[in-house]
Amino acid sequence: MASDELYNFVFKVVLIGESGVGKSNILSRFTKNEFNHDSRTTIGVEFSTRTVHLDNYTIKAQIWDTAGLERYRAITSATVWSPSPLRYYRGAVGALLVYDISKHLTYESADRWLKELFDHADPHIVVMLVGNKRDLESLRTVPTEEGKDFAEKRGLMFMETSALDSTNVEDAFNEVLIAIHKKVASREVTRGSICAVTLSNPIRPNSEAQEERRNCCKSS
Repeated sequence: MASDELYNFVFKVVLIGESGVGKSNILSRFTKNEFNHDSRTTIGVEFSTRTVHLDNYTIKAQIWDTAGLERYRAITSATVWSPSPLRYYRGAVGALLVYDISKHLTYESADRWLKELFDHADPHIVVMLVGNKRDLESLRTVPTEEGKDFAEKRGLMFMETSALDSTNVEDAFNEVLIAIHKKVASREVTRGSICAVTLSNPIRPNSEAQEERRNCCKSS
């Protein structure tokens, strides 16, 4: 995308889940169409953006990926260059809760991640449960129906993906962004409660309005 591309909305989306489930590769697949076979465990926070066109509007998605291991989460909270959980979730209007379909323990931790998310994020946040590594079907330990049932009971969206072969990665993000936009358009959420501003006209990234929205995501 060109750096001066116009857009109507900026939506912050966070990636959460255990270490090793493929969050960083989901991020790089969506924002750069890349996959790193030697991807290392994230320490702290990674951040990337992508501008997408959906229906008659353009959205700039800010995607945040944080460390999954508890020891790295402690670093995330303590260092000056990485935000605390509260600051990480602040301003987020969407979340992808990722687990590895071949590792049942990563799925079993979903409720704990949901609790942390809802403790810190806006109550109107759109959440999708994502079963990643669908390419490892022969090693599957979490049945698709089990994931679907978990998501349905908790009011979450659901999709299985493969960052390796790009299956459903685009669709997962687009469905979350569309759901966020529907909430904004229906006034279910307000300008004061989320960092998603409806604009009468598209703006450029270096405009004052964009700077104002960026500031709303910063900690007080």
